[in-house]
Amino acid sequence: MKKQHEEITEYIFQASGESDELIRQLDPNSYIARLALEFTVSNSKLDLHEYLIDKLLKCDNAVSREWAEVYNIDNQACKNVITAIDASIKLTYLKCESIEMSILRKIFQLYHYYDLRAVKMVIVLSGLITEEIKQLDNNYMKNSLQARIDLAMQSVYLHLNQLDQSRAYGKNLKEIAPTPVMKALAYKNLGTSLLFENYNASIYYLKKSMECICSYQIDHLEIKHIQRMTNLIHGIWNKPERATWINKESINESLDDLLVYSFTLIKNRDKASAIKILNNIENQIDSDFQYAFYCYYRGLADDEKYFYKSVKYFSKTGDHFFRRLPLLALKENGEDPILISVLSALN
Repeated sequence: MKKQHEEITEYIFQASGESDELIRQLDPNSYIARLALEFTVSNSKLDLHEYLIDKLLKCDNAVSREWAEVYNIDNQACKNVITAIDASIKLTYLKCESIEMSILRKIFQLYHYYDLRAVKMVIVLSGLITEEIKQLDNNYMKNSLQARIDLAMQSVYLHLNQLDQSRAYGKNLKEIAPTPVMKALAYKNLGTSLLFENYNASIYYLKKSMECICSYQIDHLEIKHIQRMTNLIHGIWNKPERATWINKESINESLDDLLVYSFTLIKNRDKASAIKILNNIENQIDSDFQYAFYCYYRGLADDEKYFYKSVKYFSKTGDHFFRRLPLLALKENGEDPILISVLSALN
């Protein structure tokens, strides 16, 4: 029976264009329908994912309803219906009987902590998740959950500046990632990890990341993230003329885009325009990670005292990788090497 179940699951999830209709017809009380929640969100079939959530929330099976509730909370957070903090609180108090949802609930919380760059909390949760995943049978859900946590840890080790570990995860993931989106993220993190070392290799991996997303033939949010990181790297390597924006009109809708755009202006020797943007957005910044970048760009634009604040706020998030930006700026400005060494050692 177990082998037959696996064969049915594999058939549905590999049925190409037929898979969407097959998934719509699944019995919401079944385990395969629950697996389809993971399949649809991992493959960015978001309309189908929401259809399944609604269908399973209304079904008779308590386990199916539990799975749907976990995915629903994360979906609401992704759509900004609720905040990441509210989502984490809801997930914390949601009782999960199934081990899969106990794991996924923690993974979603880990994502929210990562978005806030609360790296220490991510590390604590990852240890709990890894131990729970070992308890699962080898199947689609176990493989997908493992890929999720591996991708998260690739990013975590990047921010901890433990680049060998991060790249090891990335090189493995780009070969085994179950979806183009996961593969694209693995490539993006590999490219980011080379930001300070090799311009050409860094841009190469980011182009590979973009190719994975574009081959998906959907307007995925990750396209903007890849483009933003590419423009950041162009600026760091003093090639601001290569910066491009997928949609210049949308820059004003994103604080992260505005921050990188101000950096491009600074590198193009238009500090006045950059300062105007930075002044306009300062009160809108709501995360320590964004504020750390704000201070770095502000230091480049008009006052090096902001570099010290940038180091402080990168340190508050637990980020040791991008913290190198203000430290390098201080070094280039002739700051005392002993002081820079002390700042570099901050946890």
